[in-house]
Amino acid sequence: MKKIFAVSCMLMLAFMVSAQRPGGRGMSAEERAKRYEELKKELSLNDQQVDSLKAIDQEFFTKMRDVREKNGNDREKNREEMRSLMDKRGERVKTVLTDEQYTKYQKIESERRQRGPGRQGGR
Repeated sequence: MKKIFAVSCMLMLAFMVSAQRPGGRGMSAEERAKRYEELKKELSLNDQQVDSLKAIDQEFFTKMRDVREKNGNDREKNREEMRSLMDKRGERVKTVLTDEQYTKYQKIESERRQRGPGRQGGR
């Protein structure tokens, strides 16, 4: 189970790095809102869960930006610190969702990573 979690965290990191727009800009506010609405529908989340996920993501992305600014182009340091941040984020997400929701969440995120940036489908 730990290996699966570690692999999914690494894949999530790879997705987030590759999904960034030129200039380091991530998803727009509209895209983030759409993503949370889709998660709410697909996972049957309540408003409190959605708010918690938003807070977790906001903190996570802020810390990721700080790591990149602090370490510059030192890929090894960035990788280590981001892996740690991803592990912590995953643990926090797991506490917000039920076991069934978390399983579905992992599947959704895995599918999203496989589609990759620019191939979201339905656009």
